[in-house]
Amino acid sequence: MISRRQLFYISAVSVIGLGLGIGYAETRHIEVTKLDMGIGRKIVFLTDLHINILGNMVEDVVRLVNMEEPDIIMLGGDTVDEWTTDIKSASKTLSSIEAKEKFAVMGNHEYWSGKAEEFALLLKEQGFQILYDSTAQSKAGKVYGLDWKEDRKYPQIKAEGIVIVHDPNAAPSISGNALILAGHTHGGLTLFGLKYSNSIFTRGLYRTNGDCTLYVSRGLGQMLPWRLSSPLELVIIE
Repeated sequence: MISRRQLFYISAVSVIGLGLGIGYAETRHIEVTKLDMGIGRKIVFLTDLHINILGNMVEDVVRLVNMEEPDIIMLGGDTVDEWTTDIKSASKTLSSIEAKEKFAVMGNHEYWSGKAEEFALLLKEQGFQILYDSTAQSKAGKVYGLDWKEDRKYPQIKAEGIVIVHDPNAAPSISGNALILAGHTHGGLTLFGLKYSNSIFTRGLYRTNGDCTLYVSRGLGQMLPWRLSSPLELVIIE
């Protein structure tokens, strides 16, 4: 006969096992979010791919992107991380993405891994323009790129167009009439019914300073192959 203590342990292990199973399943499913912003061009925003040795969905992501036939690709950082053993291979995989214009910013994990400079050079070879607190012109108008700031002290800018930044905590420093695209949060962490986020902007659409609109993507990867209540997300803006 099973004692209450044994029953408790069995139940606890079952719940943990179920949570791990569901969490792993969410790392294998990609949801496509479409935003109608009246831009007149098709933009695909990819962030937090975390291409590393633990496996990821990057080849599926590339196939999905190419099916959409985008005009512009925007990378929001954390494309590689500390567990990426071959950044050259990671950049070559991204070279299969078909788009006339490609822009990228770096995230915290590129810097923490010490791979940011080398990876940026590899992305340039694949046709990406890397933005470090700088601007560029695209078929969709002006594109601003804000670099990762460890102290979260982002420059105050007035923007008209699109802003790419890894960290949504930069949004309060941006004014004007811009669409801000960010990631970093992975949609927030849910564990045992508790929610945690490293930003007040966790996922989805927000209205910020002036007429700015912020969209925080849940991202397309993670360092560990587990997430809960936060499916992978590919964002399409038109």
